[in-house]
Amino acid sequence: MILVTAVPLHAAAQHADVTPWMTGERLVKLLGNVDPATLHSAPTSPFRTRAIAAEYRDLTNGEFVHGYIQAVHDATEGKEWCWSDKYQPHPDELEADARQALQLMSDTQLKRNAAVLIAEVWRNKWPCPATKRRDR
Repeated sequence: MILVTAVPLHAAAQHADVTPWMTGERLVKLLGNVDPATLHSAPTSPFRTRAIAAEYRDLTNGEFVHGYIQAVHDATEGKEWCWSDKYQPHPDELEADARQALQLMSDTQLKRNAAVLIAEVWRNKWPCPATKRRDR
């Protein structure tokens, strides 16, 4: 005899807190220097030394962070923060402000989504006038 128990769908699908994939903490870690001692050396590694591998990892991490910040820029400009006659941040300034602000945030703040944190930094510095904000 097979016993089948019916479970209401709402009981089976419980809400769970989801940690963002790219937290502020993770992004800040990518801003730091890679310690060569933490890298595993493999016989098939294209690098002669761990120091060279660490330099390469630093370079690729920096490129990733740069691209991530540019993507946040594209996704949020005109919605979360705005260019205007009064506020005309240069791309270098946007990235520098994002990096600096992240490095100054508390551990609690850095648990949040990195993109949201960056947009908040820019919104505080370059707010959108109510008449120019685009729909999200």
